[in-house]
Amino acid sequence: MDKDTQEATRRFGRELARVREMTGMTQGRLANHLGVSSSHVSNLERGYRSPKGKTVAILDKVLVAEGRLVRLWEELTKSGRSAWLEELADLERDAVSIVESQIALFPSLLQTEEYARALVTTLSPWMTPEEIKTSVRVRRERAERFASAQTPIHWAVMDQTAVTRHIGSDKIMKAQLSHVADLMENGRISVQIVTGRNPGLVGPFKIISPSSAPDVVYAESAHSGQIIDAPEDVRRFRLTFGAVQAAALSLEDSALLIERTLEGLGHG
Repeated sequence: MDKDTQEATRRFGRELARVREMTGMTQGRLANHLGVSSSHVSNLERGYRSPKGKTVAILDKVLVAEGRLVRLWEELTKSGRSAWLEELADLERDAVSIVESQIALFPSLLQTEEYARALVTTLSPWMTPEEIKTSVRVRRERAERFASAQTPIHWAVMDQTAVTRHIGSDKIMKAQLSHVADLMENGRISVQIVTGRNPGLVGPFKIISPSSAPDVVYAESAHSGQIIDAPEDVRRFRLTFGAVQAAALSLEDSALLIERTLEGLGHG
Protein backbone atom coordinates (compact mmCIF):
# COMPACT_ATOMS: atom_id res chain seq x y z
CA MET A 1 0.00 0.00 0.00
CA ASP A 2 1.62 3.31 -1.06
CA LYS A 3 1.70 6.40 1.16
CA ASP A 4 -1.28 8.13 -0.46
CA THR A 5 -3.42 5.00 -0.23
CA GLN A 6 -2.42 4.53 3.41
CA GLU A 7 -3.51 8.06 4.28
CA ALA A 8 -6.79 7.66 2.36
CA THR A 9 -7.47 4.36 4.12
CA ARG A 10 -6.78 5.84 7.56
CA ARG A 11 -9.05 8.83 7.00
CA PHE A 12 -11.82 6.65 5.61
CA GLY A 13 -11.50 4.32 8.59
CA ARG A 14 -11.90 7.17 11.06
CA GLU A 15 -15.07 8.37 9.34
CA LEU A 16 -16.42 4.82 9.08
CA ALA A 17 -15.97 4.34 12.83
CA ARG A 18 -17.63 7.68 13.55
CA VAL A 19 -20.66 6.91 11.36
CA ARG A 20 -21.01 3.39 12.78
CA GLU A 21 -20.87 4.66 16.36
CA MET A 22 -23.46 7.33 15.58
CA THR A 23 -25.87 4.64 14.43
CA GLY A 24 -25.24 2.53 17.53
CA MET A 25 -24.22 -0.48 15.45
CA THR A 26 -21.51 -2.77 16.80
CA GLN A 27 -18.57 -3.96 14.73
CA GLY A 28 -19.99 -7.47 15.00
CA ARG A 29 -23.36 -6.53 13.53
CA LEU A 30 -21.72 -4.58 10.73
CA ALA A 31 -19.45 -7.55 10.04
CA ASN A 32 -22.53 -9.79 9.69
CA HIS A 33 -23.98 -7.45 7.07
CA LEU A 34 -20.70 -7.59 5.14
CA GLY A 35 -20.23 -11.32 5.58
CA VAL A 36 -16.82 -10.82 7.19
CA SER A 37 -15.29 -11.13 10.66
CA SER A 38 -15.37 -8.45 13.36
CA SER A 39 -11.60 -8.15 13.06
CA HIS A 40 -12.02 -7.30 9.37
CA VAL A 41 -14.28 -4.36 10.29
CA SER A 42 -11.82 -3.34 13.01
CA ASN A 43 -9.00 -3.32 10.46
CA LEU A 44 -11.08 -1.15 8.12
CA GLU A 45 -11.76 1.37 10.88
CA ARG A 46 -8.14 1.44 12.04
CA GLY A 47 -6.92 1.98 8.49
CA TYR A 48 -5.08 -1.33 8.29
CA ARG A 49 -7.22 -2.59 5.43
CA SER A 50 -8.44 -0.78 2.32
CA PRO A 51 -12.09 -1.37 1.27
CA LYS A 52 -12.40 -3.39 -1.93
CA GLY A 53 -14.98 -3.62 -4.70
CA LYS A 54 -18.52 -2.80 -3.58
CA THR A 55 -17.63 -2.72 0.13
CA VAL A 56 -17.90 1.07 0.41
CA ALA A 57 -21.35 1.14 -1.19
CA ILE A 58 -22.54 -1.67 1.10
CA LEU A 59 -21.17 0.11 4.18
CA ASP A 60 -22.89 3.31 3.12
CA LYS A 61 -26.22 1.54 2.63
CA VAL A 62 -26.10 -0.50 5.86
CA LEU A 63 -25.15 2.55 7.94
CA VAL A 64 -27.71 4.76 6.15
CA ALA A 65 -24.95 7.27 5.43
CA GLU A 66 -26.85 8.73 2.45
CA GLY A 67 -23.80 8.65 0.20
CA ARG A 68 -21.35 10.27 2.62
CA LEU A 69 -19.03 7.27 2.81
CA VAL A 70 -19.06 6.74 -0.95
CA ARG A 71 -18.35 10.42 -1.60
CA LEU A 72 -15.57 10.38 0.97
CA TRP A 73 -13.85 7.38 -0.59
CA GLU A 74 -14.12 8.95 -4.04
CA GLU A 75 -12.69 12.24 -2.75
CA LEU A 76 -9.84 10.47 -0.98
CA THR A 77 -8.92 8.22 -3.89
CA LYS A 78 -10.15 10.44 -6.74
CA SER A 79 -11.53 7.20 -8.19
CA GLY A 80 -13.44 7.87 -11.34
CA ARG A 81 -13.80 11.59 -10.68
CA SER A 82 -11.07 13.30 -12.67
CA ALA A 83 -12.08 12.02 -16.08
CA TRP A 84 -15.76 12.88 -15.94
CA LEU A 85 -15.17 16.23 -14.19
CA GLU A 86 -12.78 17.25 -16.95
CA GLU A 87 -15.29 16.08 -19.55
CA LEU A 88 -18.06 18.05 -17.85
CA ALA A 89 -15.96 21.23 -17.81
CA ASP A 90 -15.17 20.79 -21.52
CA LEU A 91 -18.85 20.29 -22.33
CA GLU A 92 -19.83 23.42 -20.39
CA ARG A 93 -17.20 25.51 -22.17
CA ASP A 94 -18.46 24.34 -25.56
CA ALA A 95 -22.16 24.59 -24.68
CA VAL A 96 -24.66 26.74 -26.53
CA SER A 97 -27.26 26.21 -23.81
CA ILE A 98 -27.67 24.50 -20.45
CA VAL A 99 -31.01 23.73 -18.85
CA GLU A 100 -30.86 22.54 -15.27
CA SER A 101 -33.12 21.15 -12.56
CA GLN A 102 -31.94 21.56 -8.98
CA ILE A 103 -33.61 20.53 -5.74
CA ALA A 104 -31.83 21.64 -2.59
CA LEU A 105 -28.96 23.86 -3.73
CA PHE A 106 -28.15 26.66 -6.14
CA PRO A 107 -26.55 25.38 -9.37
CA SER A 108 -22.76 25.27 -9.14
CA LEU A 109 -22.31 27.76 -12.00
CA LEU A 110 -24.40 30.31 -10.08
CA GLN A 111 -22.72 29.93 -6.68
CA THR A 112 -20.72 32.70 -5.02
CA GLU A 113 -17.32 31.79 -3.63
CA GLU A 114 -18.56 32.13 -0.03
CA TYR A 115 -21.63 29.97 -0.66
CA ALA A 116 -19.47 27.33 -2.36
CA ARG A 117 -17.02 27.32 0.55
CA ALA A 118 -19.80 26.94 3.13
CA LEU A 119 -21.36 24.20 1.02
CA VAL A 120 -18.17 22.18 0.56
CA THR A 121 -17.27 22.55 4.23
CA THR A 122 -20.73 21.34 5.30
CA LEU A 123 -21.07 18.44 2.87
CA SER A 124 -17.46 17.21 2.98
CA PRO A 125 -16.27 17.37 6.62
CA TRP A 126 -13.51 14.87 5.85
CA MET A 127 -11.73 17.22 3.43
CA THR A 128 -8.59 18.99 4.59
CA PRO A 129 -8.43 22.82 4.48
CA GLU A 130 -6.20 22.58 1.41
CA GLU A 131 -8.66 20.26 -0.37
CA ILE A 132 -11.54 22.59 0.47
CA LYS A 133 -9.54 25.53 -0.86
CA THR A 134 -8.87 23.69 -4.13
CA SER A 135 -12.49 22.62 -4.55
CA VAL A 136 -13.76 26.15 -3.94
CA ARG A 137 -11.19 27.59 -6.35
CA VAL A 138 -12.30 25.24 -9.13
CA ARG A 139 -15.96 26.15 -8.54
CA ARG A 140 -15.11 29.86 -8.47
CA GLU A 141 -13.19 29.67 -11.73
CA ARG A 142 -16.06 27.84 -13.46
CA ALA A 143 -18.59 30.36 -12.14
CA GLU A 144 -16.45 33.36 -13.12
CA ARG A 145 -15.88 31.97 -16.60
CA PHE A 146 -19.62 31.41 -16.98
CA ALA A 147 -20.61 34.86 -15.68
CA SER A 148 -18.16 36.71 -17.95
CA ALA A 149 -19.06 34.83 -21.15
CA GLN A 150 -21.97 35.45 -23.51
CA THR A 151 -22.75 31.76 -23.79
CA PRO A 152 -24.09 29.33 -22.86
CA ILE A 153 -27.68 30.39 -22.35
CA HIS A 154 -28.60 29.03 -18.93
CA TRP A 155 -32.11 28.17 -17.75
CA ALA A 156 -32.39 26.80 -14.23
CA VAL A 157 -35.47 25.51 -12.45
CA MET A 158 -34.98 25.17 -8.71
CA ASP A 159 -37.10 23.89 -5.90
CA GLN A 160 -38.02 26.55 -3.33
CA THR A 161 -35.88 24.60 -0.87
CA ALA A 162 -32.76 25.87 -2.64
CA VAL A 163 -33.81 29.47 -2.01
CA THR A 164 -34.87 29.08 1.61
CA ARG A 165 -32.25 26.56 2.79
CA HIS A 166 -29.53 28.34 4.77
CA ILE A 167 -26.01 27.49 3.67
CA GLY A 168 -23.66 29.36 5.96
CA SER A 169 -24.62 32.69 7.52
CA ASP A 170 -27.34 35.22 6.65
CA LYS A 171 -24.61 37.31 5.03
CA ILE A 172 -23.60 34.43 2.76
CA MET A 173 -27.21 33.73 1.78
CA LYS A 174 -27.92 37.41 1.06
CA ALA A 175 -24.87 37.60 -1.19
CA GLN A 176 -25.89 34.38 -2.97
CA LEU A 177 -29.47 35.51 -3.54
CA SER A 178 -28.31 38.96 -4.67
CA HIS A 179 -25.84 37.40 -7.11
CA VAL A 180 -28.55 35.28 -8.73
CA ALA A 181 -30.97 38.23 -8.77
CA ASP A 182 -28.35 40.35 -10.58
CA LEU A 183 -27.70 37.62 -13.16
CA MET A 184 -31.45 37.34 -13.75
CA GLU A 185 -31.90 41.09 -14.07
CA ASN A 186 -29.20 41.51 -16.71
CA GLY A 187 -30.60 38.60 -18.70
CA ARG A 188 -27.57 36.35 -18.26
CA ILE A 189 -29.69 33.54 -16.81
CA SER A 190 -33.32 32.54 -16.45
CA VAL A 191 -34.48 31.08 -13.15
CA GLN A 192 -37.84 29.60 -12.23
CA ILE A 193 -38.79 28.30 -8.80
CA VAL A 194 -41.08 25.40 -7.95
CA THR A 195 -43.07 26.08 -4.78
CA GLY A 196 -45.43 23.10 -4.84
CA ARG A 197 -45.33 19.59 -6.24
CA ASN A 198 -42.01 19.06 -8.00
CA PRO A 199 -41.75 16.41 -10.75
CA GLY A 200 -37.96 16.77 -10.59
CA LEU A 201 -37.43 15.13 -7.22
CA VAL A 202 -35.74 12.21 -8.99
CA GLY A 203 -32.53 14.18 -8.53
CA PRO A 204 -30.55 17.16 -9.87
CA PHE A 205 -29.53 17.13 -13.51
CA LYS A 206 -28.52 19.41 -16.36
CA ILE A 207 -28.96 19.01 -20.10
CA ILE A 208 -25.99 20.40 -21.99
CA SER A 209 -26.28 21.33 -25.66
CA PRO A 210 -22.75 21.60 -27.15
CA SER A 211 -22.16 23.65 -30.28
CA SER A 212 -20.84 20.73 -32.30
CA ALA A 213 -22.18 17.54 -30.70
CA PRO A 214 -25.47 15.93 -29.60
CA ASP A 215 -27.03 16.89 -26.27
CA VAL A 216 -25.80 15.14 -23.13
CA VAL A 217 -27.09 14.95 -19.58
CA TYR A 218 -25.07 15.38 -16.41
CA ALA A 219 -27.02 13.66 -13.62
CA GLU A 220 -26.05 14.04 -9.98
CA SER A 221 -26.55 11.35 -7.38
CA ALA A 222 -25.75 10.74 -3.74
CA HIS A 223 -22.58 8.92 -4.82
CA SER A 224 -21.16 10.92 -7.71
CA GLY A 225 -22.07 12.33 -11.10
CA GLN A 226 -22.75 10.65 -14.41
CA ILE A 227 -22.60 11.88 -17.99
CA ILE A 228 -25.36 10.32 -20.11
CA ASP A 229 -25.40 10.55 -23.89
CA ALA A 230 -27.83 7.80 -24.98
CA PRO A 231 -30.44 9.68 -27.10
CA GLU A 232 -33.42 7.91 -25.51
CA ASP A 233 -32.19 8.72 -22.00
CA VAL A 234 -31.51 12.34 -22.93
CA ARG A 235 -35.06 12.57 -24.30
CA ARG A 236 -36.49 11.31 -21.00
CA PHE A 237 -34.55 13.91 -19.03
CA ARG A 238 -35.76 16.63 -21.38
CA LEU A 239 -39.36 15.50 -20.80
CA THR A 240 -38.73 15.61 -17.05
CA PHE A 241 -37.31 19.11 -17.33
CA GLY A 242 -40.39 20.19 -19.25
CA ALA A 243 -42.62 18.83 -16.49
CA VAL A 244 -40.58 20.61 -13.81
CA GLN A 245 -40.67 23.86 -15.75
CA ALA A 246 -44.44 23.60 -16.19
CA ALA A 247 -44.82 23.26 -12.41
CA ALA A 248 -42.67 26.31 -11.68
CA LEU A 249 -43.56 29.94 -11.10
CA SER A 250 -43.10 32.37 -13.98
CA LEU A 251 -39.79 34.19 -14.37
CA GLU A 252 -41.34 37.35 -12.90
CA ASP A 253 -42.88 35.60 -9.89
CA SER A 254 -39.66 33.68 -9.29
CA ALA A 255 -37.71 36.95 -9.22
CA LEU A 256 -40.24 38.36 -6.74
CA LEU A 257 -39.86 35.30 -4.51
CA ILE A 258 -36.09 35.76 -4.44
CA GLU A 259 -36.53 39.45 -3.64
CA ARG A 260 -38.98 38.69 -0.81
CA THR A 261 -36.55 36.13 0.59
CA LEU A 262 -33.81 38.75 0.49
CA GLU A 263 -36.04 41.21 2.31
CA GLY A 264 -36.67 38.59 4.97
CA LEU A 265 -32.91 38.40 5.50
CA GLY A 266 -32.65 42.16 5.91
CA HIS A 267 -31.75 43.03 2.31
CA GLY A 268 -31.12 46.69 1.76
